[in-house]
Amino acid sequence: SAAVPVVEQNAAAPTNDVLADPAEILASVTAPQIEPHIGFLKELGLDFGWGPTAFLEWSLEHVHILLGTPWWATLVITTLALRAVLFNTYIGSSDNSARLLTIQPHVTDIRNRLDQAKQARDMPAMLQTTQELRNLYAASGVKLWKNLLPFTGLFLGYGMFRLTRNMAYLPVPGLDVGGTLWFYDLTASDPYFLLPITTGLATFYLFKLGGETGGMASLSPLVQKSMQWGLPILSTAFMAFWPAAMQVGFASTSIISLIQTWLLKEPWFRNLLGIHPMPTQSPSASQHAVKGMTIPTTARTKQEEPEAPAQGLVASVGSKFQSFVDQNQSRPSNTRSKIQMAQARRYEEKRREEIRREKQEAEQERQRRRYGKKV
Repeated sequence: SAAVPVVEQNAAAPTNDVLADPAEILASVTAPQIEPHIGFLKELGLDFGWGPTAFLEWSLEHVHILLGTPWWATLVITTLALRAVLFNTYIGSSDNSARLLTIQPHVTDIRNRLDQAKQARDMPAMLQTTQELRNLYAASGVKLWKNLLPFTGLFLGYGMFRLTRNMAYLPVPGLDVGGTLWFYDLTASDPYFLLPITTGLATFYLFKLGGETGGMASLSPLVQKSMQWGLPILSTAFMAFWPAAMQVGFASTSIISLIQTWLLKEPWFRNLLGIHPMPTQSPSASQHAVKGMTIPTTARTKQEEPEAPAQGLVASVGSKFQSFVDQNQSRPSNTRSKIQMAQARRYEEKRREEIRREKQEAEQERQRRRYGKKV
């Protein structure tokens, strides 16, 4: 019989893929790791074009690469740097809010008189009270547009939210081991919920101190109480299951805001910055003091209502307000006489126009009669 050829098997036969480790198979198909460098976040697909998110991506990447910090420290440092850049806007807004609170009782009085003039359709009184309000703002150094400047931080806050969320969901290499303490994995939420609770507590005490610029004191007690309790609870609930990278960013923002608010409430810090002190009187006492420094609504003398003692910057503001009082004591009559003169001029011009038309009509009638007789 014919001999059957024997086929020698290769000693180095390939192993069966079915018996291979799944982790090795996953690693073999995973994209190669990218070494961190300037621009590597865009190479990973995080390209936001231009705007606040792109600016924050650029800032976060440079801090991480140039300083060599872990991701949690990079988030904190970037947040701190951005708040330092915006700090001057908070100083101006806090100074403006303090000046506005100081004159708030008189502003309320002028607005009430303005509403009464609108209801009575008294145009001269409306013009007079509007001018009084403008003069009061100018004399006290109030510029309402300064209160809007800190709201630019909202755009950066949205950019931080958008950037950290995309970084955690991608995830960026190293982010899963870029945390510290109990939140080691920044792509997962805080297992003990300490970061969202910290954010809520910081927000609560932030509103309890009057907000970042102290402007909450001008709101009604009901609105203050709603914001003080409602917003911290909502923020804690919404942040509970966010990735830790997002929680670290917002927790650091809340803590820095709380420290900044506390500093701006301290008299020694405000004196150091040279901004207006926050009013410390009770509502009735504050109203009494302000009316002593601004335009009096009734005829009162200094002996009947003495001025409250002032210290430091308050003395300069008080003297400034007093000069404003002296200038405005004769302003109502002057303003009213100017308005009356303007009304008289308008009436005179209207009367002259009527006389001119009457003469013209009389001349036309005379011409018609003359030519009518000839015909």
